[in-house]
Amino acid sequence: MGAQQRQTLIKPAFLQDINRLPARDVRQIMEKVTLLTRDPYVDNRAKKHLIHCPGKPLRLRSGDYRIFYSFNQQYVYIYKIDRRNESTYKECPEPDDMPSIDEIEDLEPARGRMTSFPPPMPPTPSPIPSRPLPAPPSQTANRPLPEPITTALLNRLHIPATYHRSLLQVKDEDALLTCSDVDDKVLLQLLDYLFGRPLLQVMQQPDLILNDVDDLQRYKDGDLLAFLLKLSPDQEKYVNWPLHANGPALVKGGPGTGKSTVALYRVRSLLQKLPGPARGAPRILFTTYTNALIKSSEQLLQQLLDDATFSCVRVYTADTVAEDILRYLGQEKELISSDDLNALLRQAIAEMPLEATLLQQKVRLQTLKRIGHEYLLQEINSILVARQVDSLEAYQHISRVGRKLPLTASQRTIVWRIYERWRELLQVTGKETWQQRRARAETLVAQTPFFASYDAVVIDEAQDLDPSALRMLVKLCKSPDRIFVTADANQSIYGSGFNWADVHEDLRFRGRTSILRTNYRSTRQIDEAAQSYLTSGELESEAVESQYINDGPRPRVLAVQNRAHEAQLLAHFFKSALRSQGLTLGSCAVLCPNKLAGRRIATALKGLNLQATYMTGRDLDLASPGIKVLTLNVSKGLEFPIVALAGFISSDYPAIPAEASPDERSEILARERRTMFVGMTRAMRELLIVVPVAYDTPLLQGFEPAYWNFEREL
Repeated sequence: MGAQQRQTLIKPAFLQDINRLPARDVRQIMEKVTLLTRDPYVDNRAKKHLIHCPGKPLRLRSGDYRIFYSFNQQYVYIYKIDRRNESTYKECPEPDDMPSIDEIEDLEPARGRMTSFPPPMPPTPSPIPSRPLPAPPSQTANRPLPEPITTALLNRLHIPATYHRSLLQVKDEDALLTCSDVDDKVLLQLLDYLFGRPLLQVMQQPDLILNDVDDLQRYKDGDLLAFLLKLSPDQEKYVNWPLHANGPALVKGGPGTGKSTVALYRVRSLLQKLPGPARGAPRILFTTYTNALIKSSEQLLQQLLDDATFSCVRVYTADTVAEDILRYLGQEKELISSDDLNALLRQAIAEMPLEATLLQQKVRLQTLKRIGHEYLLQEINSILVARQVDSLEAYQHISRVGRKLPLTASQRTIVWRIYERWRELLQVTGKETWQQRRARAETLVAQTPFFASYDAVVIDEAQDLDPSALRMLVKLCKSPDRIFVTADANQSIYGSGFNWADVHEDLRFRGRTSILRTNYRSTRQIDEAAQSYLTSGELESEAVESQYINDGPRPRVLAVQNRAHEAQLLAHFFKSALRSQGLTLGSCAVLCPNKLAGRRIATALKGLNLQATYMTGRDLDLASPGIKVLTLNVSKGLEFPIVALAGFISSDYPAIPAEASPDERSEILARERRTMFVGMTRAMRELLIVVPVAYDTPLLQGFEPAYWNFEREL
């Protein structure tokens, strides 16, 4: 039984320990890892079961070190390495393995870990303060450093000399957490060294694949920069779906279930399965909705693929593809501004000929009053243009999924007549809308070399694409069985709210549709709170039983009086969360309703000596130090350990036209509720919502006490 060879999975903390070890000790650890893959079973000598430790791991003696691990029939999980001393078993004491007093005096002080990975899962949840701006609870209070930061220590940890001057001035944990001119990786390295990381927290880190134990030496020497993430069995199944099937594949799942990760790994799987060099290098298109997602996807693919295979992949937004198609044909048009678009709509309404009877004229006036201009413009763009409706007859029969305001046949006739005149007026200007640009590109793509030019197309976050954009992307692929789609209808921000049946002619999934159920990103508490908030704004009521990997503190909603108090609260929240999670400011994000609110908050946080930067989707830099301040729309597809939603004080979010009908108001609120939901589910470990004390929008209601801690400033 002991001779069975198992796959080795390692934690980021273990790699941090490898970097910390003296070179002479690495070979010894590598030999022990090899031993564990062959025989991980307890012998009550070198290998013991720590049954009193949370998670009940095992430990293996290796000279002066202890390797913590667990195993099953397929895998050995290597967690971390500790030098045997008085703190090695502090979390799970083992009397017969505790060192004597004499041994303790001869051992080095406890050390933490060098890190080059995003710090992961939280320790057990910490209590929530009962008021917005109290003194920090004792368990998260600012701590003095257990030993001073000296030049000798920094040199021993191989910290670049450029950071020494700033770090030598640090005297406590708070100062270390907020040291803005030092790289986050360096700060995390020092935090782990000085304060350590609980074993239970390490056990919840993501698994990395160790294919060859010699890779540990390569990593130590700097020749190997990263290890691949271990996918779950469900994720692997979808990644490795065969090429030759009856049509495209669709993977659905809620936030944090790893849809985008599966899509990225699918790219690698496709490159491995597609014909080799004899037929030329394959070409794969990876596409998603926003520029922010494009940037992060490129960075991840570069880690996943070598240079040769990465050169086979193009990473674009669907809109970039549409622009390239029209540019090639010399049919580019300028985009029209929203103000001009509204002016054309008002003109189209005014120029409609009067109906034959007074009753018909009355119906028309009632229809326009009920719908409102903004809703009418959305109907034209998201239904008629985006879905490429080509006749009144087709419009009369189309399903308007996602549109809460029902329209009768006579009302649809009025909308269609306005649309026809609006389209004529817009054509005269020589400009177009985004939806028109996508629809034109889909119609014209067959006239360009882009048509059927890719061996495979991977479409991530498809719920936010117009049907016309999806049809365009499908036409770029040589074969429909090489199309891979991920989607989650309830994360749709911009979306058309279409059914897959609306693009059925192009996307015949034919049984290759699956759902991811396990949330790997957020804690159970965050996801359940967000789901409870979403309930009234969901697009699909598909019942999916979620599963969770992580637990943490319950999300908080705090109501404050003004923007000054909001900034103080955010500063307090971030510092407290950083201490409890063992993270740095680079792990934090503030998500706001609009640019103005974002810039205000970034400025206010800087005034409180916290580095914060407002970023748009185009200038997003996830590696930037300090707090990232983004709009809710830009945050889609991203994730941050610590997140606050703020900027609602003195804000008109959501903007609802004064003339909006009750049905229109309901639809706008439902859409923005989904936007808030997307923001909430960006949080991995801790989440805070800051709302004004006095508010009258249903958007900031629905925080059920069973899932949220709601506190109000007195």
